[in-house]
Amino acid sequence: MKHHGGCHCGAIAITYESDVTPEETEVRACQCSFCRKHASRAVSDPAGKVTLTLHDEGAVQRYRFGLGTADYYLCGRCGVYVAAVMPDGERSYAVAIINAFADSARFTRTLILSDYSAEDEAGRRERRRERWTPAEIIVA
Repeated sequence: MKHHGGCHCGAIAITYESDVTPEETEVRACQCSFCRKHASRAVSDPAGKVTLTLHDEGAVQRYRFGLGTADYYLCGRCGVYVAAVMPDGERSYAVAIINAFADSARFTRTLILSDYSAEDEAGRRERRRERWTPAEIIVA
């Protein structure tokens, strides 16, 4: 299954691929202040794929905070938070923010509230390698 979406103005597009149906997909709500302020609902599938396409790279804002292990992709023009991406050598891993999907209403499972504040950098990177989705970033 492919789920398409992106920011409101079209500067950032996202495709999330997973064999798990939206209705069966675990939906997480990180409890950090950034994610709470965006009311983000995140999904990932280690067997899937996230593709971010940057149609207007000048409008893309990458934000890092806390341990600085991931780039949070937001549109600087329309403000939509689309994904978080952790670079890891030659690979990247991502969580997709379903609020940015055209079919976001299909992700109906009860939110799992997630608190990662006790993690150190090594633990956070390891969890993401295991649970986040392999990602590709394309500059169009």
